[in-house]
Amino acid sequence: MTAVADDPKAVFIANMARALHRAGVATDALEETLDAVAQAIDLKVQIFALPTNITIAIGDDYNQKTVMLRMPPYRVNLRKIALLNLIYDDLRGGRIDYAAASRALADLDAAAPGVSPWLQIPSLACIAAGVAVLLGAGSREVAVATIVGTVIGTISALGTKQPVIERLFEVIAAFAGTLIVAAFTKFVGPTNIYISIVAGVVVLLPGYSLTLALHELANHNLVAGVSRLGKVFSTLLALGCGALLGFTVVGPSLLQSGDVHPHPVGALYWFIAVILLSAGISIELDARLRDFSWVFASSFVAILTSHIFGSLPVHQVAAFASAFVCGLVANLGARFLRVPQPIMLVPALLVLVPGSLSYESVLFAFHQNVNSALTFAANAVTAAILLVTGLLLSQLVFPSSPLRAESHGAGRR
Repeated sequence: MTAVADDPKAVFIANMARALHRAGVATDALEETLDAVAQAIDLKVQIFALPTNITIAIGDDYNQKTVMLRMPPYRVNLRKIALLNLIYDDLRGGRIDYAAASRALADLDAAAPGVSPWLQIPSLACIAAGVAVLLGAGSREVAVATIVGTVIGTISALGTKQPVIERLFEVIAAFAGTLIVAAFTKFVGPTNIYISIVAGVVVLLPGYSLTLALHELANHNLVAGVSRLGKVFSTLLALGCGALLGFTVVGPSLLQSGDVHPHPVGALYWFIAVILLSAGISIELDARLRDFSWVFASSFVAILTSHIFGSLPVHQVAAFASAFVCGLVANLGARFLRVPQPIMLVPALLVLVPGSLSYESVLFAFHQNVNSALTFAANAVTAAILLVTGLLLSQLVFPSSPLRAESHGAGRR
């Protein structure tokens, strides 16, 4: 049996798997895309993908060559997904063969080197400010949330060069956020800590991962789903430990400032919040400048549908209805506008996911309000289930693949 390195098709499929994983493509979508690529180059494969591992068996049953790729989880990179979609389009459309596609993959990192770590500072600041406005924050809450987002962005940038900071990032971020809110409350005035802290650390909250985990479980990717659920709980635990350390330092009096009530959100502020969120998410996910309009549109649709369905008598299933509409919009965009599905779906999910509710349950637990903590945690899980159900239904009504080719009837090479 020849080695994998001697089979250019096998090398290409392994490199494609690595590139998809590094672009942050979900495991079920990664398996689906690799199966389609293998069909296009006439290669028999079996794929088993996990958040930290991809195993590829190449060849006929009982006569297979195996490649195992061990990689850390990567954040979603919309620029790489868009470039991979171009390669996928050309390969399945018959415009290039796998050799030319391999050369394009080799140039992918040069074409999409990733966002500078220091750009996370304005990115997280914009996202924190936008979320605070949407949560009904006043000027104080917006200010302190923006400061928290800026500091966390700085810690994240430093963590790329310091392994210890990277390993304890969530703990340090939650601890720093608590201290900042405490200092702001003491020297400036009372603020709603739940809005301030949640908006400041919203990017770290694992709501998106929770939704992906439930989505993978619903699609019978049991090992991947359970593995991702473990990461969700470990992230929440780390954030909780950081918050506990912060409250231990500043004392329980900080929790009393949570009595400050949120303000109604006017249309103008609502629109400003969407712009801030879109700008922050575009930087965080390394979207191309030309894709900013799609990120803005998906964020706008997500927030608009949440507001509309939340004000109707069916507000109990607002998360389901919003996810269904956002899924349809993303699938229609992929089918008719040739926009890769994740570019319109991932930003919408980041806006919709209930991660903040999960973190609020931790804060309430520290306040010894166990009933509220359990209620918020149950609401977070329920909302995530409704989101996944809406996404699955949108996929049934109007199916779409994560990467799409213009011509599925092209001959194979």
